[in-house]
Amino acid sequence: MAAAVTERRIRSKKRKATEAKKRRVRSRKRKACGGGVVRLPDHVVAEVLVRLPARSLARLRCACRSWNAEISSPGFQDRHHALSAAKLAFLPSAPRHTNFNLTIQSRNGRPRQWLTYCHDCPRTIGSNPCHGLVLLWRLCGDEEHYYSVYNPTTGDILHLPSPHQPDRAVGIGFHAAAREFKVVAIRIVVQLGELHAIVLTIGDARGWRRPAASTTSIGFTGDEYDDVRIERERAVFADGRLHWILTTKYLDKGPHSIVSFSLADESLCLIPQPPFATADLVPFDLNAVHFGRLSMNSGVRSESHEMVSVPVGTTIAELGGRLCMVRDVRHMAAGGGGGLLFEIWKLQDYETRSWTLDYRVDLKPAAAGRRRDDDRLTAPWLVMPLMYLDDDAGGGFRPGEGKKEKRKLLLATTAHEAHVYDPDSGTLRTVASFAGAGDSWEDGSLRVMLYQESLVRFPGLKQGKGEVEFVRLEV
Repeated sequence: MAAAVTERRIRSKKRKATEAKKRRVRSRKRKACGGGVVRLPDHVVAEVLVRLPARSLARLRCACRSWNAEISSPGFQDRHHALSAAKLAFLPSAPRHTNFNLTIQSRNGRPRQWLTYCHDCPRTIGSNPCHGLVLLWRLCGDEEHYYSVYNPTTGDILHLPSPHQPDRAVGIGFHAAAREFKVVAIRIVVQLGELHAIVLTIGDARGWRRPAASTTSIGFTGDEYDDVRIERERAVFADGRLHWILTTKYLDKGPHSIVSFSLADESLCLIPQPPFATADLVPFDLNAVHFGRLSMNSGVRSESHEMVSVPVGTTIAELGGRLCMVRDVRHMAAGGGGGLLFEIWKLQDYETRSWTLDYRVDLKPAAAGRRRDDDRLTAPWLVMPLMYLDDDAGGGFRPGEGKKEKRKLLLATTAHEAHVYDPDSGTLRTVASFAGAGDSWEDGSLRVMLYQESLVRFPGLKQGKGEVEFVRLEV
């Protein structure tokens, strides 16, 4: 018994000696560092992390489990996205290449395949990313690579399953309440006089599905596939809905309208365009500068059988989270020496479907020998408003929150340039231009866009192996 007690005392003394030695070592380290180690509170660490670039956060995920948990939380990702200034990016087109194109014939419905040249690939759908994500469309892609979701911040890409009918109009949106990204595909069934929608919730194993309220009538039936058309590349996500412009060939059957799909209840409806839509129709001119674009939006008046067309630059956009429509009045400007070029109309309410004039782009006449401001907005076929701003300094763009009449406007064009319009001076300032690219029929897509850093990740993403690369433009 005495021996056991003695052994326990010896072990206790050794343990105390070891602990004392550790305390001395820690004390020497503290003195060498000039004092005690200060541990920052968790909320302070979070405030530091939320202001770091996305690429730095990707590395810090591996440094600490608690940091990884914080960075992965939905609240942190929302704050990081909101604090990130919007910047400009340019998506170069791939070199011209061949493609076997499968097309459905209008009368007998038989598919025909022939060799074509793909010269405008890949394309972005929409002018602004959705929470930092871009929907890409490859005209020459196979069924597994036709549509992809791309994160310009990380270079990660996710190939989407094919919607099986390549003639659908597609767009991407974010359902905030459910924190879900949804890709919606719209198809015209002109023989039935209906629009049909299918939905893909990213990360949902069910794939493409058809919601219960995903059909709406267009008000008439047709015989030809081009009796009704949807502008496929200009899907706009605003007010929790995806939107596309719908045009009709015979205006007596149905006026041009806007297709709207709600991500919340997954319902489909048509919204009348602003009152100027019918008044602005212009005679179709075979010799027009943008003949090809005009032909896509042409129609026939019932009373006179006259071929008319929507002005080539009429489009929809998202500004301040709201759906807007751009009225192109460039064809009305006398002599091209300045004046009113565009109006921006905002949809006030989805119930009343009322529109109000929100903004004007009105250039002052240029001085003698100086016409550059006017040319930069009249030569490109499409001028897309990207954002209202108060101040475009400081390494990025911030949304305009000042007086309505004082807001500047950031514009992108199919000449691959970006400009800031100042309503006070009635002038433009070019903030980005991609050298060697220009507006043409072969590459007439909008390739300059805004993006904000995004921390969003999905299962199946190819991390850091994006097959396309955005060029970030320094402003």
